Amino acid sequence: MTKTFGCLPDLCVSKALLNTLAIAILLAAILALTLARDLWDFFIELGLHSMFTLWVGLASVLSICTVNRFYSPQTIQRATLTIIGIVLLFTLIASWVGMALVNPGGSLDLFFVLRNVLISLIITVSMLRYFYIQGKWEASVEADSNAKYEALQSRMRPHFLFNSLNTVAFLVHKDPDTAEDAILDLADIMRTTLDKRTRISLQEELDVTMRYLRLEALRLGKRRLTVVWDFDKNTLPFDMEILPLILQPLAENAIYHGIQPRKDGGTLTVSLYDAGDHLAVTVTNPLPPEGISTHQKGNHIAQENMKNRLQLAYGGRANLQIQKMPQQYRVSFSIPKE
Repeated sequence: MTKTFGCLPDLCVSKALLNTLAIAILLAAILALTLARDLWDFFIELGLHSMFTLWVGLASVLSICTVNRFYSPQTIQRATLTIIGIVLLFTLIASWVGMALVNPGGSLDLFFVLRNVLISLIITVSMLRYFYIQGKWEASVEADSNAKYEALQSRMRPHFLFNSLNTVAFLVHKDPDTAEDAILDLADIMRTTLDKRTRISLQEELDVTMRYLRLEALRLGKRRLTVVWDFDKNTLPFDMEILPLILQPLAENAIYHGIQPRKDGGTLTVSLYDAGDHLAVTVTNPLPPEGISTHQKGNHIAQENMKNRLQLAYGGRANLQIQKMPQQYRVSFSIPKE
């Protein structure tokens, strides 16, 4: 977990240093514009002020980063005072060094020092206020996203549990070994639905999907449900972290809306492909006979649920596509590797 200092983001990363460079140069340019009398004077002032602002900015960031490794303020007030103290300390040092270089042996220019301290104080307080507001906003957005994600978290339909229990009850006396395997599969599936993790491995998702399909094959019969898995075991990233219950619901929809309404059943094809920077997944099932109710409203809700989950988890880096062909219904999505 990223360690922060008060309301500041993690400063021990290259992005923070680049942002500091940009802010320091921008501040130097503003100061140079206010003091310069002509273009040549502007470049001289820009060079002098850039040396000052860059030294204070980088030294402060590196010092705060170092202090953060050994000291974590208990309150935002303490963190704010510590940060202001560090920045003002380096401002005083830079002011003294600057006067020594520009006017060796001269007297202390108190106005020059006070001006620098006041500018540093205003800039520092303004930035801390910005980071505080931004942090509150990001926390609010994250909490809202988590709440939406939990509300959209896929859960298997209740009919699946009842159907599975009926199947097990039927097999207990007829085929006890198969009934025992079915109970173990059902227990593993239920354990996954109760798991609070926001990411699981692709291998875990494949396992729970395979267990689900085995139970459905027992219920529908092997003649009505044929499952074809299309992936390369040697290249598929089984340890890739993905959303939980992202493949299984698509298989469940394919059976519930496409295969179950057909008297002769059909073939469910699940394809997974490692596309380098992302994983591509496709689930294909036959269309139900015309005129048979297939709960299309429920199917659309489930698909919209999946779209929202992908959007919340991956933003624009993931997509869900639906293709309705003359004889087949295909749902595909791709997710980035994280």
